Amino acid sequence: MGNYEFDFNDSGPYGSAVRLLSTSAPEGRVVLDVGCGAGAVAGPLGDLGATYVGLDLDEGSVAALTERGIEAHVLDLTRPDLREALDKAVNGRKVAAVLCLDVLEHVPDPRAVLEVLAGLAAEQADVELVVSVPNVGHVDLARQLLSGHWDMTDSGLLDRTHVRFFTERSLTELMVSTGWYEAAREDFVLLRSDQSRAGHPLFEPKATLGALVDQVRSGADEHGKVNQFVRRYHRGAARVAVAVEEERPFLSVVMRTQGRRPDTLVDVLCCLGAQTDLDFEVVMVVHDSTMETDVRTAVDQFEGNLAHRVTVLPCDGGTRGRPANAGLAAARGEYVVFLDDDDLVTANWVENIKAGARTSPGTLVRWWAAEQHREWAPNGQLATHTATGPLTPTYATRFDMVRHIRQNETPFHCFAFPRVLVELGFRFDESLTVCEDWEFLVRAASFCGVHDTDEMTSIYNKWSEKSSSHAVATDEWLVMRSMVHVALDEKPLLLPPGSVRSLDRRLEREEVLQRRVDALEAELAAVRGQLAHTEQVSTNAHNALSELRGSTSWKVSAPVRLAGAVAKKARQKRQS
Repeated sequence: MGNYEFDFNDSGPYGSAVRLLSTSAPEGRVVLDVGCGAGAVAGPLGDLGATYVGLDLDEGSVAALTERGIEAHVLDLTRPDLREALDKAVNGRKVAAVLCLDVLEHVPDPRAVLEVLAGLAAEQADVELVVSVPNVGHVDLARQLLSGHWDMTDSGLLDRTHVRFFTERSLTELMVSTGWYEAAREDFVLLRSDQSRAGHPLFEPKATLGALVDQVRSGADEHGKVNQFVRRYHRGAARVAVAVEEERPFLSVVMRTQGRRPDTLVDVLCCLGAQTDLDFEVVMVVHDSTMETDVRTAVDQFEGNLAHRVTVLPCDGGTRGRPANAGLAAARGEYVVFLDDDDLVTANWVENIKAGARTSPGTLVRWWAAEQHREWAPNGQLATHTATGPLTPTYATRFDMVRHIRQNETPFHCFAFPRVLVELGFRFDESLTVCEDWEFLVRAASFCGVHDTDEMTSIYNKWSEKSSSHAVATDEWLVMRSMVHVALDEKPLLLPPGSVRSLDRRLEREEVLQRRVDALEAELAAVRGQLAHTEQVSTNAHNALSELRGSTSWKVSAPVRLAGAVAKKARQKRQS
């Protein structure tokens, strides 16, 4: 029976269902257990004061419950007169709740069943519905598909009698479309479902492959380890989903601004207004709500082809990652790019991004920037800032993952990524005061791969002051850099094709350099040895001379040495 709890277990799905009902005051009222089977919850519900009524298609199960003194009736959920059959089982009594535990996945048309139950509940007050269904979105089923398997079993997530399969989203859509709205939940979590294969690298969280699958699945939503959705619903008006074709731009340009640099902000808006491709929107996140009006005023100057494309969002508090995440959540484009309020782009910036995305769909599109040194002009000058040097190609023209792990070589406005990454859980790390774009870039590049357009369409302004590089101390940059490496080290990273040869060349160079260092260190050690020997000889000679000078014989022979010295000088004098 795998991991299903066919007998009542307080820690299993049935226990969750009973606890969800315990707050619904079922005392003295009927609880209909649709698809009751062996009536596992009959006893616990009786303890709550409810009148238990079991309903099941299997006549043997109904007979067994009846023999135990438990009310039960045969019921086929596919019968056309289902409502009349339910009314007969209720027999005029007040109903507290209806249970559908491990039922809807066995029914060809669960919508029809839920609509009938909604009609039953409409005629009584406060009728709750408790549903338990298996989650086909459990990460173990993704692992099975990746390994080429979708094996039906006698029970469990892929019970061979299941005719319908549910994810959290599809379950919610079904419930609200039939007039049932969630009131509470106690989902049953299994880290290893009945589909798990022990020892397989896809299924082991400590294996690199298993960790990667976990990373992708957990990013999509929080239900990857849920085995059974166990939810309580109350009745409401059925909500009919209306498909609305929303016109989405190709690109969302997210701009973060504090509104304190109006001149550079206007410069950037001029760049956007001059784009050759206008298939974009601008999400302007004002990281200081007191400046929102000023920013809107600046935007309103561009009434032509730009102002109507701009959405201004206030955002207070937090680090640089907070407005980035606010912009990311509001972005509607196929691709997303960030542009700070003090950097510039060329007129073909959007055009270049779109060309890269169409050439290599789904990848992170990257281009390169030239660096421009600028300084703020003294007060009273017509221009508030000016360039102080030529454009220089400071940053890498092509993306290299290994080099980017070492340090960031791509300014924030030099890469665009598919917005679908948001559905995979991508967010900016708000614990980082700086480097949040670098950490995001490396993770996104690992997932998507990178397409280099080989174009220079951005200008990174290097300011003499009033920039983040001046506002943040060197120590803080180093701490944030270390935090980025810790965060990246917690999860596996995919390296793009070509990385093996690149790493091999770098390791080869490292080995050559290491051999040179080893040789130089050996040579230095030999020189140090010779120097030490020379120093020892000199020390010994010095000590011997000192001993000689302090001896009695040296003192007695002093007159002789003096006479010899005098005679030597006389000879030298005669010879000269």
